[in-house]
Amino acid sequence: GELMHAFVSYRVTTEGAGGNGLSGLLANKIRALSMDSTDAAGSPELEIPQHGWGVWPKFLKQPVPFRKEEARVFLDRENLQDGQNWIGGLVQGVVSSMVFVPILSWTEDDQGSVGELRRIGVGGFDRVDNVLLELILA
Repeated sequence: GELMHAFVSYRVTTEGAGGNGLSGLLANKIRALSMDSTDAAGSPELEIPQHGWGVWPKFLKQPVPFRKEEARVFLDRENLQDGQNWIGGLVQGVVSSMVFVPILSWTEDDQGSVGELRRIGVGGFDRVDNVLLELILA
């Protein structure tokens, strides 16, 4: 079926826009590890099992360049289609992924992604929090 191997979850206000900071580095590292799957003796080490490949989900665009053999890692900036329902794309991305990889931060001054989660519902905060939605779905 249609599936992604990993979904990288992050908060734009603390980790930066998708692909430009830690989220992009992490997604690229996961892809690189999936391609470098042998140990020093040349034996498979980090191989995705045959039943774990599936096909690229139709609701997501493929990043360019993309190699068929590498892990499919969901990163919103790379995979959500222009004009697509953003929340719907995130929901589909989470539920079609085998592994959920959240990037969470929390600083002394109660900032970071966890600090923002702690402020939900305070002071009339009434929008959908994408990080919380992704955590709940995962």
